[in-house]
Amino acid sequence: MQSDEFNSFFKQHSENVDNSSSLGFWKLTDEILKTYLLENMPKRESVTVVDFGGGTGRWLRMLDGYFKDSDFIIVDLSKDMLAKANEKIVSDEYKNNIRLINSDITSITELADGSADYIISTYNPLSFVDEPQKVIDEAYRVLKKGGLAQITIQGYYNALYSKVNNFLADPSELNDIFTSKKVRWNQSVPGLWQLSKKNMEEMFKAGGFINIESRGIATIAQPQGEDFDPENKQIGPLSKKLNDNKDFFDTLLNIELSAGKDQDAVDRAMNILTIGTK
Repeated sequence: MQSDEFNSFFKQHSENVDNSSSLGFWKLTDEILKTYLLENMPKRESVTVVDFGGGTGRWLRMLDGYFKDSDFIIVDLSKDMLAKANEKIVSDEYKNNIRLINSDITSITELADGSADYIISTYNPLSFVDEPQKVIDEAYRVLKKGGLAQITIQGYYNALYSKVNNFLADPSELNDIFTSKKVRWNQSVPGLWQLSKKNMEEMFKAGGFINIESRGIATIAQPQGEDFDPENKQIGPLSKKLNDNKDFFDTLLNIELSAGKDQDAVDRAMNILTIGTK
């Protein structure tokens, strides 16, 4: 990805990403992802958690209350995103220690081998890099023996489904996605990797991980056009119902948490979370 394309996208994204949970769909996917992450992070005291592509610190802020006396590290290439994270540090929003590293997540020289207990990467920073395998390899290097990586990617088959059913994409675009496994969702978003469960688990295996498994994020519910409003101001009918009807939200959440663990259903999901142990 070109640096000007990257910087332009994340400059805008940094201004609004922290407000995304105001939309019911993203609130739902946040809750699905948070539940899965915490299920696999049983040790919550005196640990080091590194967020690859952690941006504004939104996710480590969400997890902060579940940990004690721990070190949180946000690694991100976007200075605009890290500036927002720094605002949270200045306003003393974290209970745990927090450190920011401005770096490409394929090669983080500031982190020593075997220094992290957990690595997370949420909402698909992996989709933005040129060589996803290098990120998986770097996660393995940074983890302690027995440490756990949890990394998401945009789902390949779900992307094809969306381009056909929501965008009525023309044949040339569909063929390009089918062969390249990259999608350009709109003019403000660069071409992004879309990978399958098999692709992700093969990369984890090639990186040296064991006990590899995957989860689907939004296996049943699908985002609507309004959910991609870069300013998070538009609200589509699904997000509105999720916002207004707690019983509907809770019911759908329980269904999603079950469906996302069904290995036959993971490739249906908008995002795929792959988990591996060093």
